[in-house]
Amino acid sequence: MKMEYRDSLLAFKEDIEHRGLLDWLEAHTSFLRPLHRYFGAIEINSVNLTFLGTDVKNSNSFSLLIKITSIIGIHLGYDHIFKRIEDRSLGILHFVPLRINFISEGKEESIYVFANYSSLIRHSDNQKLFEALVSYKVSVVPK
Repeated sequence: MKMEYRDSLLAFKEDIEHRGLLDWLEAHTSFLRPLHRYFGAIEINSVNLTFLGTDVKNSNSFSLLIKITSIIGIHLGYDHIFKRIEDRSLGILHFVPLRINFISEGKEESIYVFANYSSLIRHSDNQKLFEALVSYKVSVVPK
């Protein structure tokens, strides 16, 4: 079964680690999006998780294809990289990132996503995406 999440946000671990002051300020301003580098849509099925969108820093097209079998773990919530302080709600509103750890070209990578993000009501469908990944037997990992 294929699921699609439009208006989704994505950032690699490195994007969060190397974010600038302007990135942080934008993420803490009303009606702006949480920390991210890419804006687009996520599609998931039993074989792949695909992100198609735009790099918001340079407006270039961006795509990422992750085989479900290459996902080595998921975590719903804040961690030592994407900390509560990185979001203006400080995690109080149950608005949390979804981290997906996967292997790409022999190297472990981590992305953080907000699926179907809505700034109007400050909501995402990360719980649904998390449950879909769990249904495909992806392992849940601690922080």
